Amino acid sequence: MSFDVYLQSFHRGEFAGIPRQRIRDAFGEHLTETELDYWQLRYDDANSCDLNLTTHDTDVSMVRGFTVHRPCADQRLWDALASILTLGDIVLYFPSGRAPLVARSTVTQHLPPDMVESLGQPVVVTSGREIQHEIEAA
Repeated sequence: MSFDVYLQSFHRGEFAGIPRQRIRDAFGEHLTETELDYWQLRYDDANSCDLNLTTHDTDVSMVRGFTVHRPCADQRLWDALASILTLGDIVLYFPSGRAPLVARSTVTQHLPPDMVESLGQPVVVTSGREIQHEIEAA
């Protein structure tokens, strides 16, 4: 795919954090951490992508969010992203004008109001396939 996917963590409208190790664990053996904030995923010769992480301001063991550059089609990527959404008040969004995606409806109360106003009311997804469906429908 030729676009980026963004995940960010919020609490009461402010940036929050996701434990860096939990993100690593979600991607498993397919992840190579080339730099602190730049990781590569490789599932096979046809399916790979890069991640740029934004470290939390006060704790390097936490990540405010990350970008998946040109996400690949491998289902394991999408399943990992779905599992990361369950780690807190995390939102996934992508360019297209479609609504952002969350794992629980309660996440909406933690998003910045201007984000909801700009991107729309979040849609709840519970699997990697549902994330893919929302992106393909865009």
